[in-house]
Amino acid sequence: MNTPPTLLALAIGIALVAPLHAAESTDAAHDTPTTLNALQVIATPRGAAVAPTQVVGPNRYVINATDLDSMVSGNNGLSMLKNVPGASYTATDGLGLDISATSLFVRGFRMNEMGITFEGVPLNDNGFLSLTGTSVVNVGVPDGIGSITVSPGGAPVSVFSSSVNGGSLEYRLRDLQDNPSLRIKQGVGSNNTRVTTVSGQSGQLGEHGPKLLVDLQRVSADKYQGAGTQKFLRGDLKAQQDVAWGDFTVFLSDSKAAVWGYNNISFDMIRKLGWKADSFYPDYAWAYYVASPENADTSCGAYTCGELSELIPYDTGQVTRDRVASINHRFQITPALSGNVQLYNANSHTQATLTDPTVPSPNGAPFSEQVQTPHLNRLGGMFNLQFETGAHTLTTGFWQEKSKAAAKTEWYQQPLLGQGKPLKATGPFDVYGPAFQTDNASSWVTRSRQFYLHDNYAVTDTLVLGLGFKAVDFTTTGGGIGEAAERPVSGTLRAKSNFLPHVSLYWSPTERTDAFIDLVNTMNGYRVAQRGNIGYTASAWTISDQKEFDRVAGTLRPEKNWNLTVGASHRFDRLTVTGDVFYNDIRNRLLSAAIGTQFAQINTVRLMPKMHVIGADLGITADLTDYLQFYQGIALARSYYDSDFVVGDTVYPIKGNAQPGYPQLSLVSDLSAHFGDWRFGATSTSYLRQPFTYENDIRVPTFWQVNAYTAYTLGPDSLLPGLELRLDVSNLFNRNNIGTATIAGSSFSGDYQTLQRSAPRQVMFSTLITF
Repeated sequence: MNTPPTLLALAIGIALVAPLHAAESTDAAHDTPTTLNALQVIATPRGAAVAPTQVVGPNRYVINATDLDSMVSGNNGLSMLKNVPGASYTATDGLGLDISATSLFVRGFRMNEMGITFEGVPLNDNGFLSLTGTSVVNVGVPDGIGSITVSPGGAPVSVFSSSVNGGSLEYRLRDLQDNPSLRIKQGVGSNNTRVTTVSGQSGQLGEHGPKLLVDLQRVSADKYQGAGTQKFLRGDLKAQQDVAWGDFTVFLSDSKAAVWGYNNISFDMIRKLGWKADSFYPDYAWAYYVASPENADTSCGAYTCGELSELIPYDTGQVTRDRVASINHRFQITPALSGNVQLYNANSHTQATLTDPTVPSPNGAPFSEQVQTPHLNRLGGMFNLQFETGAHTLTTGFWQEKSKAAAKTEWYQQPLLGQGKPLKATGPFDVYGPAFQTDNASSWVTRSRQFYLHDNYAVTDTLVLGLGFKAVDFTTTGGGIGEAAERPVSGTLRAKSNFLPHVSLYWSPTERTDAFIDLVNTMNGYRVAQRGNIGYTASAWTISDQKEFDRVAGTLRPEKNWNLTVGASHRFDRLTVTGDVFYNDIRNRLLSAAIGTQFAQINTVRLMPKMHVIGADLGITADLTDYLQFYQGIALARSYYDSDFVVGDTVYPIKGNAQPGYPQLSLVSDLSAHFGDWRFGATSTSYLRQPFTYENDIRVPTFWQVNAYTAYTLGPDSLLPGLELRLDVSNLFNRNNIGTATIAGSSFSGDYQTLQRSAPRQVMFSTLITF
């Protein structure tokens, strides 16, 4: 397809809405003006188009629930960031349920390098199999999110996190309301997808009672290729009790997922096996034949059976359970002095599975079920104060957290052919006895502390100067435990800084113009990962030899980042233009190059003393008519490594190369309309020039996907007034796209089994009614 993605999305959208525009009735206009946003146009003229990410401070944007009309019910919380300047989001399954194959980059920083909070609770490292944090995919019900505050470059000093070296994402549920309400949404779609969402608010209970909010969601779907199911149950509760001096708020989140995954593929596998090179499940007999040693040299099509057995497993998947609980007290001491104190606990438990042909079962079956079992408990608290005096708004706060994590890999016996049902990727795993082999048993304790002080000084009515700093101290102790001969490495790493400054200027010369300069210095704690971990996390604890760990540990320095962003936004009568340029100076980034197979990955870890990211973002939102709106976002980013990667006497030439996995050009186009009771939208997303390896000798093919939706709301004279009927189509042109490109990390050069495709065309029909 040679048609430019932006123009094609525009043409599709116009084709969708033009017939209805011609048939529009004369009473479609309303007397009451309604606020527009980039994804929804009410049939009412107004003064200026509103961008999808609205500037609310220096390098700070907000996305509201009303700006997310194109979001498919059941999708995860990361998918909402598609229109954020410099963001690129991909997933393997249509709703992003599999956290191992979900990826978000913002200005060169992966999601596990950002400061992410949910209802004020720090989530820390958001990566797959994280041992210091909780994935936002598994927290709360995405349909219940009310707003996301985004700082794309450097996080504010007030954001608490041990992993923040890039920007920040602050999630909040919808506001509690005074009146009771109930929302019920049911979606059915491709691959037997079912999404049921129930959201309720109690309103004010009694004259002085609390307000309650509850969201529940159940998602189930079949895989779009191969066999297996993906099931997700999640819920959240928020309760607030007002008191004379403030309020108390309780937040609870619980999620449980049982997800059959998709197999990692390589470019060679795509060429020889096609796009559907998935796991062998449920054909146990064929998987058994392929993995049997006596068939290793037998032809199994494009590969010998021995080769094929190390590329395609019988099954793969994950079982996760994540719980978060917090209590927050906001208080007002005087009209000028206020604050809050919050305590929280977060628990995560994962079982990530893969049928392993390199470890046969004791009974003679040619493979066994490999299960990685990280679990984590975090307990923390924070205290914040705000004091207003004259032209100054002073804020200060302190955060402390202690986390205990453990991980190991276990192998469970699979049955002989014809002598029992094979184990399932989502368990139970001890059907034929306890684990017969355990490896890489490890445990860690991480202590995190942060203090900040910040002053917003209103120099004039239109100019605000921000001055602040934070001090951080992240210490992790642990590693291999037990008496195993190949015990993993252990030791202590500490990242500490007493002064990380943040300076900004925010200027609003008119009601329609905002401009800012933002300069921030950040530091993150050392990342923790189990040896043999399948993933992209660069961690010193994945080093295979204790002597090498001790040598490398002596040379490590905490990663620091300077981020400078200059941006502006101006709202014309029917046009809003938002743009910025940014520069990241990154020091002491730990790089991890992956080799080996997905059954036994080996990571080579080295320090990159210096690298840079330079880029620019531009967003244009235009009211084409009173009923039709168009948005175009363009993001450019180019990273550079300042030196080569040296391992012993081997030099890998990566100097001047860009980091793998992050596209250098991102394009997002959105056309949307609202005619009376009808809404329409089409979004085109493209990611171009995405390096695949550290040496940049291979690039990922251009990702291009067009999504569209149509929605109709029944009027007041209908049988069910307010009932919404909606049809969503994602990947409208059914393109074969690479989704996540660095699931198992990146190699120095050449092909590597670390890709997964994105979903083919998916259709979902949903109904929504509110009481």
